[in-house]
Amino acid sequence: MLQRKKVHTRKFDLVVVGGGVAGCVAAVAAARLGVKTVLVHNRPVLGGPSSSECCANADGGFVCGASDYVNANARECGILEELKAEARYRKSVGYDQHWSLVLREWVEREPHLMLLLNTEAYSLRMNGRRISGVSAVTLDSGLTWRLRAPLFVDCSGDAFLGYTAGANFRHGREGRAEFGESLAPEQPDLKTMGSSIAFRAVDAGQPVPFEPPPWALDLSDHAAFPYRSHRNVKKGYWWLEYGGELDTVHDNETIYRKLLSILFGIWDHIKNHGDHGADNYVINWISSIPAKRESRRLMGDHLLTQNDVVNHTAFDDAVAYGGWPIDLHPPAGFFSGGHPGSPPPFVFPGLYHIPFHCLYSRDVSNLMMAGRNISVTHVALGTTRVMATCALMGQAVGAAAFLAKKYQVEPKAVATKHMAELQALLEREDAALPGRGGADPQDLARLARVAADSSMSLGAMLRSGLGAASGLEAASGLEAASGLEGAGEADGVVRLPLVAPEHDLERYDPCNEPPADRRRAQMFPVSGDHLESITLWFDNENGREVEVELTLHQAARYNQFDSREPLVAVKRAVPSGRDLAVCFDLQAPVRPRGIYYFQLSAVAGVAVLAERRYLPGLYLKSDGCYPDNNHILFALHPLQQVFGPENVIGSPARADGWPHMWISNPARGLPQSLTLMLDQPRTISGAELIFDTNLHKDIKSGVAPECVRDYQLELRRDGLWRPLLEVRDNHFRHRRHSFEPLTAEALRLTVTATHGDPSARVYAFRVFAPGVGG
Repeated sequence: MLQRKKVHTRKFDLVVVGGGVAGCVAAVAAARLGVKTVLVHNRPVLGGPSSSECCANADGGFVCGASDYVNANARECGILEELKAEARYRKSVGYDQHWSLVLREWVEREPHLMLLLNTEAYSLRMNGRRISGVSAVTLDSGLTWRLRAPLFVDCSGDAFLGYTAGANFRHGREGRAEFGESLAPEQPDLKTMGSSIAFRAVDAGQPVPFEPPPWALDLSDHAAFPYRSHRNVKKGYWWLEYGGELDTVHDNETIYRKLLSILFGIWDHIKNHGDHGADNYVINWISSIPAKRESRRLMGDHLLTQNDVVNHTAFDDAVAYGGWPIDLHPPAGFFSGGHPGSPPPFVFPGLYHIPFHCLYSRDVSNLMMAGRNISVTHVALGTTRVMATCALMGQAVGAAAFLAKKYQVEPKAVATKHMAELQALLEREDAALPGRGGADPQDLARLARVAADSSMSLGAMLRSGLGAASGLEAASGLEAASGLEGAGEADGVVRLPLVAPEHDLERYDPCNEPPADRRRAQMFPVSGDHLESITLWFDNENGREVEVELTLHQAARYNQFDSREPLVAVKRAVPSGRDLAVCFDLQAPVRPRGIYYFQLSAVAGVAVLAERRYLPGLYLKSDGCYPDNNHILFALHPLQQVFGPENVIGSPARADGWPHMWISNPARGLPQSLTLMLDQPRTISGAELIFDTNLHKDIKSGVAPECVRDYQLELRRDGLWRPLLEVRDNHFRHRRHSFEPLTAEALRLTVTATHGDPSARVYAFRVFAPGVGG
């Protein structure tokens, strides 16, 4: 007897199709704001190319973005930062390949969000230029779904919703003349970047032979695949790429079969041709689907181009940002014969904004999109396509769905009539753009006075920032012994040669080109109007006294070391020896809250001492493209008060040229308290805290040492302090607390422990009335 097909009809406020990182973040963002949402995904696990069925390291580390190269304090926040913080923490407590699980938990715990996995959207219902419904089938149960909603988001990667709805789209590469893009090909074509698969291999504990299948490519000679490092035999490889000269949508299975033949040809080369240290290794996992970089791109009211990206076009409707290099893989992929990514020199655009006009269809009036299918040219896609950038787009369209529901309008009206509210909403959700943000008019803390038990001073730093007496003496001009005798990397001190060493050609990384000017330089903010002196610590291995020149410059913007004329140039003799404090007399007028940097002459045999401790607002000039947490050890006279408690009110919640953070004096230890004294007794029901999880340099496992671990909130009423809440074992940046309405004269945050840093660090302390925060 034939069983009748089961059909479920459901109505939602929002339908999101595609459960990659962008789709997950979009769905969670909307649901948290009360939008009844369904997330439809055609795979058994969430995450797209970062998922456990596609990524060799499915722990969230593959979700790359603006902070991976060059850009300082640029890591993406909001919901993605929550997800990555949880994934990093779980990796330290016994989890592995768990990213898809974290995504699933975050989606399933939202009460306004329904998840349909293994569910393929296969047709649309249209009403003029609007989508009114999506039909989908759950593959492992045969359930058919009729999903109705006034709003839709296409996060499918291949733009299924937009393509099926008849939206205007592009596929392939624009010609150079169309938009004046220097990185575009001379003539337009239908070629794209290719797709990749990955593998994992394990040590079997004994030699394991390998016989390649007859259909594997013959890659016995490494000359067949130049520039493609395969030292790591445990997992690989992003450059295992093919399909850009085919149709990455319709030829997907053909592309996958070819990628398998390449993979087994490479494994044959590793196992049977030369010593790769892989005798005991056996492949135990291969991606079941290709990870795509490019297919269709839906057209919005703006088309983001290379020129927008590199010129940092200022958009009034900016809602997301990027900063990955313009990384255009050759369409021939593995068979290109050249570099597998963009040919050097790489184009690093810095941080640029993505406008909301790129995130909704110009043809289908109730369709938004997030991910690699947004309104960009092929060249611009080279930088916008990475998953952390796509996550910011997802949070933006999720928040826009809330406003569209609130005002009963379509996405274009959100862009034209409610953009300020959308940008403010993203800031409240900790997804503000770098350089944006400030006083929230609903935040009662903006009317408060703030005080702290202590604050760290810039310029009294020595050995983990403890401000030892010797450092303070040196700041006053005394060339006393620095107290660094025997210091090394084990206790946080790093020695940087003033003449930067040449690259190791055996490990040459074409992404990591050194700057033309390789002199060491350190950027820092100032609070006062005058710098008298700066003291540095050197090693001089020349066996004789040498001269080092220090020049002081005002920076045009943070993390840019390109000022031509110095404000001051000072030469000092450095005796032979180690750990030598040398004071440079500056007597330089400076601009309060300005950004300055000093630069050192390149002297052979001399190293300057640096500290391995992240401090926001301090930037060591990179000798390549990868950021690190180091900064040159220096003492300033007078000391600069840049880490004060006033930073937690009405400031952006990330560092730029200014730290925007309270940091307690590390010499005072913990606990340390921060107190908000309200302008008058207020009824409150919510408090929000933003801690430091080091947006400059990501960690792979565990919790950033700068993050607050244990803390307490107290409330003062009628002159008496009363406990409000206590949190232990925190590992998140953004903490939102709700409680029953209470009258308060003041609130006090007491940090009792961090995950390793000696200071309490807080970006923001916000307080809200009932119905607003928490």
